Parts: sequence; C-alpha cells; structure tokens
Amino acid sequence: MYLIVFFLIFAFGVPVVSAENPITLAEIDSQQEKSQLQTGYQEIASQIEKILAGNPNQYQWQWRQARTQYSLAKKAGESKSDHYDLCILHSSRAIDLQPDSAVSYFYRGLCRGKQAEMKGIWASLGIIEPFQEDMKKAVELDPKVNHAGPHRALGKLYLELPFFLGGDSDKAVFHLKEAVRLAPDYAENHLGLAQILVKKNNSTQARESLHKLIQLTDNTQDEKLLSLRKEGMELLENLTP
Repeated sequence: MYLIVFFLIFAFGVPVVSAENPITLAEIDSQQEKSQLQTGYQEIASQIEKILAGNPNQYQWQWRQARTQYSLAKKAGESKSDHYDLCILHSSRAIDLQPDSAVSYFYRGLCRGKQAEMKGIWASLGIIEPFQEDMKKAVELDPKVNHAGPHRALGKLYLELPFFLGGDSDKAVFHLKEAVRLAPDYAENHLGLAQILVKKNNSTQARESLHKLIQLTDNTQDEKLLSLRKEGMELLENLTP
C-alpha cells in the first residue's frame, strides 16, 4: 500500500486517501464552501497542515491552504497579516510545484493585494505590478477560475486606482464585463460591473446589473451574499431616475 501511495503522489501528484491522508480534496472543498466561521476555517487549515506535513509536494493541498488562510484573514483581527503571509507562502509553493496552476496565481495575487492594502501601501507600484502579473497569468491559464476571479480582481484594481497610478475605467469595464460573461451567476461580478458603470454615468446598464444581483441574492441566508445585496440595493436607490 505504501509503495502504491508513494508512486501515485510523486509520479502523478495524485492525492490519495490513506491512514495518513484520511480526507479528500472534494471533502475539503465542501467544508470550505459551507464554512462561514473562523473556527471552521481553523479546522480546515489544521487538516491540510497535517497532510502537508507528510506530503509537502502536493500543489493541490498547497493552494487550498492558501485559500483557507485567505478566508482566515478575512475573519481575523490583529493576525490578518500573518494569514496573508501564509497565503502568499503556500500559493507560491503551489506555483513552484505546478507552474500552470491558475488558482495558485489567483490566490497569491489576491493576498499580495490585501496585504499591501492593509499596510496602507496599495498605491505603491511595487505592489501593483506583482498583483497584475499574478492576475494576468491566472487569466492566461484559466480565466474562469474562482468565478472569473482574475478578471474581477483586475477590474476592481483599475476601478479603484487613481489614474496616475494606472487607474483606467475602460479597462475596469472590460474586465468586469468579462467576469460577468464567464460567470453570469456570480453575484459579486454584477456588483463590480454596476459600480464602474455608475462611475461612467451609464445608469441604464448599471440598473440591469444591480437587478441581476438582487435576483441572484433573493432568499439567501449567506452572510456574504446578504452583504452584496445590501450594497447593491443602496447603489440602486442612489441612481438618478
């Protein structure tokens, strides 16, 4: 059994369920999707840590640990920076192991950006360029990853940056429209597109995006979706007739 496990992991990078690795990738993904509390993410991180302690060369587990650390950072207080550091560490390890892993580039870029934003240096070209490189690489490899997350992230970057640091409303519209096209049922894409359309005084299309957002978040109990819905409804109320 151990010889078979060794062969599969190191020859093909296949995660195998064994006494040392009792949980599957699908099970971890399910836990991640359902979890909303810090304690839940801590448990997921602990499970992945145990797996990586015995088999550190599995990029599938490395990027999932990055994802979990990102989720922990969003729930954490003073320890946010530590979680972002771990997210960058594990996503970088995943990239070293699997250079064509789009999701690994996505989480590394995301945590780089959040880390810089938290430290108050988001307007630094030294941070913007690595963020863009990671997200553009993710788009190149798989633009649909994380519900078109790389396009969404680039769109928000160009929306929020001042023009003298690379802010560009046309680029923001392009990337957020691509996010909606690739993942039309993901509410956050519609909110991002509506925000840039409002900025460009395109109230008609902004309303269309906001109505779609409200439709997608109808009857939800998910905290994140409720927050997006609230933000979208406030934006809609402020639009001129």
